[in-house]
Amino acid sequence: MKIERGSAINISACAPDWAVTFDLGLETGPITCPVIGWATVVEAHMVDGTTSTAIEPAFLWSDTVWTPTELREHTPGLGNVEIRAREITRA
Repeated sequence: MKIERGSAINISACAPDWAVTFDLGLETGPITCPVIGWATVVEAHMVDGTTSTAIEPAFLWSDTVWTPTELREHTPGLGNVEIRAREITRA
C-alpha cells in the first residue's frame, strides 16, 4: 500500500509545555497551539519503494490535530511555523 506524501504514519506522546506558533496574517496576531505529540510524516517516495520520513509536532488547533505539513497544505498564506519548548529554570 502506498501511503500518501504528507500522511502521519504514527504518533508518540510528548512532554507537557511544548507549543507551535504560526501566523495566518490576521489582525489578531500569531496563533499558539499545544503540541500533543510527535508524528512520523511521509516526505517522499523513493524509486526503490521505500519512503523518506520526518518527525513533526502534532498539535491541537480548532478541535483538530494537525502537523505543519498538513497545515501548509490546507492554509494558503501561512507564515512561519515555530516549535517552542518550555523554559526550565533551575535554582
